[in-house]
Amino acid sequence: MVDLAPGSVRSRWQQSVLGRFPGLGKLTVSSLLSETADEFASVALIWIVLVETGSPALAGLAVLFRRAPEIVSGPLLGAWFDRWSPVKLTAIGFAIRGIAIGGIALLSVVGTFSVPVVLGLCLVMGVTNPLAKVGTRVITPLLIPRRELQVANGVLTIGDQFPYLVGPVLGGSLAGFIGIWSLFIPAIMCLVATALVLGVRVNPALVVVPASPSRSPKKNSFVAGFGPLITVPVVRAMMILTIIYFLSYGPLLTAIPVFSEQNLGAGGAGYGAMWSAMGVGALLGLVMVPRLARFRPAVVNAVGATLWGLILLPLVFVHALPLALVIMFVGGFVWAPYASTEISVIQNAVTSEQYGAVFGARRSVIVASSPTGAALGGLLLEHFTGSQVVALSGVACVLGGVLCLCLPSVRAEKPVQPPPAVEPEPEPEPV
Repeated sequence: MVDLAPGSVRSRWQQSVLGRFPGLGKLTVSSLLSETADEFASVALIWIVLVETGSPALAGLAVLFRRAPEIVSGPLLGAWFDRWSPVKLTAIGFAIRGIAIGGIALLSVVGTFSVPVVLGLCLVMGVTNPLAKVGTRVITPLLIPRRELQVANGVLTIGDQFPYLVGPVLGGSLAGFIGIWSLFIPAIMCLVATALVLGVRVNPALVVVPASPSRSPKKNSFVAGFGPLITVPVVRAMMILTIIYFLSYGPLLTAIPVFSEQNLGAGGAGYGAMWSAMGVGALLGLVMVPRLARFRPAVVNAVGATLWGLILLPLVFVHALPLALVIMFVGGFVWAPYASTEISVIQNAVTSEQYGAVFGARRSVIVASSPTGAALGGLLLEHFTGSQVVALSGVACVLGGVLCLCLPSVRAEKPVQPPPAVEPEPEPEPV
């Protein structure tokens, strides 16, 4: 039985990573607000551009402008975090996102909605998106000792998972109810996130000042981050697995709606319910991160990818929506620790002077991989059924996980020793 007495709860909080490192809480909440705003705006913006222009092509172009530039700007802007204050750069990323979203809303409210200007603001968001996406990953090791990074990244991942669950729902529903005014909500959320992240104070003992440019060879900032992704064995293995993971996950984005129609007869409602079930499972699956931190992290991810593929395969034979929801929920639960574990592996494998460049390059790879997988799924659906594409996706994940388990660098990566338990100070006896 869990002790819920006030003293016990206070003691547990004091011993938790959030209780001992208050900056992590601010960083998590700021990320949660900013990423929820991003998901909210992504869905709402599509609806609003359709209403204003009546053109699905322009709505798709707005999405493209908000995502595609990251492939190039990720490595470039990521390298900035290794030169200047990551807290300030992250705040700039949040602020630009909020101002651009608010600007689009303001244009429509005052009756000056202009497609070129809107696309330009979307392009600005796309180019600067890595400042918001990479910043939290660089700041975390400056707040938390390395031995506790995996647990801290698990907490921070709440800011990644929860937005996928609520952001699209809020964006879609509020855009339908109140129209363009709905965009002011994510704009305000981003500005609040900016204020919160500016209050984060890094630990000076964990900050490593990079060598002066005048005393070190000048590197091409675009390619600098890709070096460790290729040359560090365990990071290379994780990136191979991540690319396989996202390439095999991408086809699900196009296959699940077809599967819902063909196998379940549930249409759009079943499609939405399946992704919601996975989102809830992914959010709850984060409770496993502290427990999995005791095992070899790269092995945890390789096994997780294998299990995710195996869990997905029975979906092919399912024709009832409730059972499909259970499978997606379990799949989300298994998938949840992947990102935080992978990030921890990278943070522990490269030097702190490389964090920005490496995570910027990683962002570029991920942004390129997922849409490529989705496009591949669309091509496969021209020749296969929805359930067959789901099966191919599952098999690809299983093969990727098994391949990585065979790599010596994956098996050699040892878990970081957890910190010694902190005994709370006894409360003074009442006089």
